Amino acid sequence: MGLLDLVWLFFKVGAMAFGGGWTIVGLIKMEAVPRIMSEADFSSMVAIAQATPGPLALNAATMLGFKTWGFPGAFLATLAVIAFPTAAIAMAGMIGKHLKFNSGALDQSLKTGTLAMMIMTLWFLIPKDVFNPIMTGIGVLSFVLCSFTKLNPLWVIFGAAFLNLILKLFNLV
Repeated sequence: MGLLDLVWLFFKVGAMAFGGGWTIVGLIKMEAVPRIMSEADFSSMVAIAQATPGPLALNAATMLGFKTWGFPGAFLATLAVIAFPTAAIAMAGMIGKHLKFNSGALDQSLKTGTLAMMIMTLWFLIPKDVFNPIMTGIGVLSFVLCSFTKLNPLWVIFGAAFLNLILKLFNLV
């Protein structure tokens, strides 16, 4: 991947990142996995980008830029991912002073697009080669606990990890 391709990729990521980092993981995977990295490298990059402080898109841009082009790649990819949101905020501030528009319609449009991007990310993160009913059950149970109880999602994540560890120790998954 050329340096300009890298910058363009993360400019697009920055433009699509309404709704948070997870909305763009699928886009990064679609662009990066066949051309730059393996599935395993991508999973590691997402885990590290999520674990480090800061937005996922920004951390992924910096890591992927450094991996492919060193410091110049990291610097330019990081600038590219924040260029669109920065410009959009500046333009919205200028336009908002002069125009009155229905912000509810804009909010609804952005929510719809964000939902589509999150579904795409989920689709890309689901392992296609392995279907394990036990792990699917743990996922469904985690969803139900997070969605329909007041249980802190952090405890659900720790519980799912602990359950997975126990199941692997006894070779059940």
